[in-house]
Amino acid sequence: MEYLHQHKTVPKAREFCEYLNKQDYKALLDIDGTRDYLAKIDIYTAGLYIGKANIYYSPKKNSYKLTCQSITYPSYREVLQDNWRHFTASNDHSAAGGGLCAYVDGSFQNDSIGYGAVIVQNNKIVYEISGSVNTGFNSHRQVAGELKAVLEIAKWCNKNNVSEIHVFYDYTGIEMWALGKWKAKKPLTKAYQEYMIRQGTVFHFHKVDAHSGDHWNDHADKLAKNGTTLNKNNDQ
Repeated sequence: MEYLHQHKTVPKAREFCEYLNKQDYKALLDIDGTRDYLAKIDIYTAGLYIGKANIYYSPKKNSYKLTCQSITYPSYREVLQDNWRHFTASNDHSAAGGGLCAYVDGSFQNDSIGYGAVIVQNNKIVYEISGSVNTGFNSHRQVAGELKAVLEIAKWCNKNNVSEIHVFYDYTGIEMWALGKWKAKKPLTKAYQEYMIRQGTVFHFHKVDAHSGDHWNDHADKLAKNGTTLNKNNDQ
């Protein structure tokens, strides 16, 4: 029988198996373990069977998640989760090809909001920016910084006639408000949504885990933290 979203979970599980097999593991798809929204992988290392990892698919978020509760040794659970983060990040990067990639982040420290953004191409910095957000938006904390970072990227793209760009972010609202999938209810999110809908560049959004070890994501995080130390009265 065909399980719900098997066409999503099984190929993703096979891809992750191939990735793990290059990392000194032996990973095999458990065909009999496939269920609705779920695929299972048997994992071995150094000839030792260490258990099953599960890959879940969420159709609502169009995203995947790895769980490792069945892995026998806790240390391997952490290592596998780290491998999963690098695997998903590499998939997102490959989707961008050699095109422009932007990484954005926001920070809230000492009652100040900072934003940071870096644009790279072929792993080289093309443009980066850092700054602070008006204190009137402090109730939004770091989200205000993330939105500001995307707006700065959009302005740069319009100024430089960029037709499309891949944007890597760690807060879902970045994408959902920009594409009109979430209703914007507050002045800040309304202004963000209205600008993003009107601007001419095609944005390809990719969600990444915060503080997952991705170099450019960490770079944007540092820029955002630096932004909190700048003039707090900068205009939004």
